[in-house]
Amino acid sequence: MDIQNNTPFETSLAIGLGPNRQPCVSLVVKATYTIPAEQGMAPKVAESQIEFFKGDEYHDGDVTGSLLYETDDIAFKPNADIVVVGHANTPGLRPMHQLDVMLRVGRLQKVVRVFGDRHWLFPSKMVMVPIITDPKPFQTLPLRYEYAFGGTDRKAAKWFSKNAIGKGFIGNKKPESVDGKPLPNIEDPYRLISSWDDEPDPAGFGFYSRTWQPRIGLGGTVQGGAEAHPLFGLGSDFSVAYFNGAPPDLQVPGYLVGNEAVEMMNFTPDGPRRFPLPGVRPSLVLRTLQHPEDEVPAEMQEPPQAHQLKPNLDTLVLLPDEGVFYMVWRGIHPIGEIPDEDALIHVFKKIVAAEISLENV
Repeated sequence: MDIQNNTPFETSLAIGLGPNRQPCVSLVVKATYTIPAEQGMAPKVAESQIEFFKGDEYHDGDVTGSLLYETDDIAFKPNADIVVVGHANTPGLRPMHQLDVMLRVGRLQKVVRVFGDRHWLFPSKMVMVPIITDPKPFQTLPLRYEYAFGGTDRKAAKWFSKNAIGKGFIGNKKPESVDGKPLPNIEDPYRLISSWDDEPDPAGFGFYSRTWQPRIGLGGTVQGGAEAHPLFGLGSDFSVAYFNGAPPDLQVPGYLVGNEAVEMMNFTPDGPRRFPLPGVRPSLVLRTLQHPEDEVPAEMQEPPQAHQLKPNLDTLVLLPDEGVFYMVWRGIHPIGEIPDEDALIHVFKKIVAAEISLENV
């Protein structure tokens, strides 16, 4: 297939389940921009474009830890994902005991409260429930789910299904197993932990693991037999909402548009960042033949049919440490039922060209 890319951005083709669980092929465009250091300035196209992620990438390359970036090789997302990969930083890197970190994109706003290290403490043998120690001062902290509520209690053979790698989960409420146990550094300011019985949802801005609830529940339970999708092997109760990787409170129904105002507080030590998203979108055209080129002589082949695809801005990933962000659009083209890989190859042979250009929103 010939891709005529008239943009400075990365492009690719993805296949998978689309709306209503119907197979589709998508033109995918990934654009990297700079985060302006001056308030209100417009982002500029980054000189170095972040490449397509063909698979998931993890912090420090550790697949047992939290996700760094999720794959771009996805054909469809029903909502827009908004994600931040970075750190909480105190103003001027002055030591502080706690700090609120805020993100706003359009009408969506989220705040997390970041604490210095704390732990549970039984001040005496007469005390029946533990207290929380005062947080220690800090200057910067990774915004990763290892520092949010969750974890695994190996002695009790229990784990927190919404975040198995976090801090603070108590599987066995006995003084000897709880005394000195660390609390999470990152919390929801509206659901702060006050008791060892509290089990809040993990707070954060990063991609959420496919193996944690509630996301894993969207992946379905039937993985074979007559109810499985013939090509993708997904059960009849699989939901396409599984393709969204942001926390539920950082997903935008109806997608992003462009020009949304972005505000970031305490992600950088030198002050907030305020800027509008670029007011552009790709124009996507996919050209297909009625029959694969190797099945019909050229003189009998009809001219390619042009399909104008609607670009959905379904991913925004902000990287304040690097001073850049990237956006991903997907234009979806339904391809009908595909019973096997041979039928899929037949479909791809009919796709002969794609044309990608930019237009203003």
